[in-house]
Amino acid sequence: MVCVKNCIFIPMEFSSKLLENAVNEMSQLPGIGKRTALRLVLHLLRQEASQTTDLAAALVHLKTEIKYCSNCFGISDTNQCHICANSKRDQSLLCVVEDIRDIMAIENTSQYNGLYFVLGGKISPMEGIGPGDLNIAPLVEKLIQSLAPIYEIVLRPFVVVFLLGCMMGILMSNFVL
Repeated sequence: MVCVKNCIFIPMEFSSKLLENAVNEMSQLPGIGKRTALRLVLHLLRQEASQTTDLAAALVHLKTEIKYCSNCFGISDTNQCHICANSKRDQSLLCVVEDIRDIMAIENTSQYNGLYFVLGGKISPMEGIGPGDLNIAPLVEKLIQSLAPIYEIVLRPFVVVFLLGCMMGILMSNFVL
């Protein structure tokens, strides 16, 4: 038993190494603790073998076959996602989002008809994520190459200041002082 600030944690004891390994792997997923992982693994054990095999195959297929759109870095089955490939979308609107979940949320409103650009996360020094880990350079390059049309860029507040600073830095680096 381990006691930390009035909480008592009792380590789980498993009757099987296979069960323990499955629980440990499942608990690596975000938001899934050991108890939830155990509940999910026990559920999978109660299912038909074909259902568990289908799930495992779908996850392997997802990991090996998924592509990222060459234009917006969104998740796609092809090199260009269906949004970027749609000629009816407003090419003068660019919505910069953190990840694919933002695109899904905006698309579900059916109110936006422009294009997207996925940064791939947000800067988090605590998690070791810096500007080089995001799609900021390709975004700035896209904006520089597309100076003719006027883009309306939709951003979450946390991105605005940083992105403007990056763009200014890149643009200013082209000038000799």
